[in-house]
Amino acid sequence: MAKYKEVSNEIRKRIKNGTYPIEDRMPDQTTLAKEFQTSRVTIKKALDLLTVVGLIYTIQGSGTYIKQNALQLAESSIRIGQNIGLTDHVDESMELENKTLKFDVRFPTEEECEQLLLKKEDPVYEIERLRILNNQPYSLEHSILPLTLVPGVTQEVLQQSMYDYIRNELGIVFGENRQTIRAAQPDELDKEYLNCSEDEPVLEVSKVMFTSSGIPLEYSKVRHRFDMVEMSFVNLNTEL
Repeated sequence: MAKYKEVSNEIRKRIKNGTYPIEDRMPDQTTLAKEFQTSRVTIKKALDLLTVVGLIYTIQGSGTYIKQNALQLAESSIRIGQNIGLTDHVDESMELENKTLKFDVRFPTEEECEQLLLKKEDPVYEIERLRILNNQPYSLEHSILPLTLVPGVTQEVLQQSMYDYIRNELGIVFGENRQTIRAAQPDELDKEYLNCSEDEPVLEVSKVMFTSSGIPLEYSKVRHRFDMVEMSFVNLNTEL
């Protein structure tokens, strides 16, 4: 497990058990780096992860604080719609397994060219994975990534976190993502891998992920069992 994930898991536990009280200021990054015997860069990555999942917030010039609803969020189920991968969502109390069903290199379809701004001769990875959470089928993930933008993907990468590889090994900074969420009838793959019956719906999330400079990085469709996921949306109260 990556060091920043170990740190984020420990801080998450401290939030749940009250070591870091709600609305109190947390230790600063230098103090945490000394305690965990790591760098401030690693601490920042751990805190960034906890910020994304909604447990903490930072006031510039003041420090990092625990949100008032952190306990509810720490105990809640996994949520979709946030700009991190499933591996970063789960804590150490959950067991995540990735099963690769397809891993090919091919030329993109017309739809994939449109979504990823590619030419028809630009090669792409086609990746299909079954995500298994606590020994229960969680989702079927079908992803298309440009080979030139994301080189070096291997079976080993797919068994871990593909997003960690993209961020840490390739140095790509994620930007915004565009998502469409809809209910759908189960297809044959859903029935086989997600154990869906004919009358159980699936939740399909279509997503285009962009780099910080606005380049399309991934076009994916993820199908979830209806009883294994909930949607989470955050409206930022900002003024233009």
